Amino acid sequence: MSTERYHAAVFGATSAIAIETMRALAAERPAHFLLMGRNHDRLETIANDLRQRGAECDVATVDLLNPDEDWKQRLDGTRWDLFYIAHGSLPDQAETLADRHAIGREIDINFISPARIMSVCASILEDQQQGTLAVIGSVAGDRGRQSNYLYGSTKAALATFTGGMRHQFAGTPTVKVVLLKPGMTDTPMAADLPKGPLFSSAEKVGHLAWRAIRKGKAVAYLPSWWWVIMNIIRHLPRLIFHKTSL
Repeated sequence: MSTERYHAAVFGATSAIAIETMRALAAERPAHFLLMGRNHDRLETIANDLRQRGAECDVATVDLLNPDEDWKQRLDGTRWDLFYIAHGSLPDQAETLADRHAIGREIDINFISPARIMSVCASILEDQQQGTLAVIGSVAGDRGRQSNYLYGSTKAALATFTGGMRHQFAGTPTVKVVLLKPGMTDTPMAADLPKGPLFSSAEKVGHLAWRAIRKGKAVAYLPSWWWVIMNIIRHLPRLIFHKTSL
């Protein structure tokens, strides 16, 4: 186990998957976390849990959806090993599509805000010439489906943006850009969904996420068998696909 402290800035640190990722990281090596999000009390609770696990933690209460929020200054003075972008929203599609303002907000939460943050973090990694940028996407972005095409389209956009950024750093092997693609995960965000055998725990997905980040994988389906499922769905002929209720 390395004795050098690993520095990670986590955007949307109240995410259940992000919490489990940080716990897995802290169990493996000394860590320093900068936790960012809107809910100060929740961030402090998470920070205290991580401190009990031996990590150092700082908390920054910021609105990541506000482009004028000056959170970049909190990153100054540290050589970061990881930027981890974890915030997102799973909306009620029918209700959201009936409200043009709500549609814009969901696109902002799931794509525009992460893309804006990634751009800032990429600039820092370019200066450092080392480090990892990881973002939580979703298997929902692999193909538009009637049940969640609003959410899925934002994750598809995020995947394209992430792929382009990975291409940007292709000549810098010490900078990694990782897209995490969880399948259905038992988190508060999915609390209203009926649970079935395809659901995984946040703990399992978070630990798999840390493994993918540590290895610098380009794209990681979490768990890996989601790649098989989504590969089938992606390649279903349209005439067959349109007969399904996915």
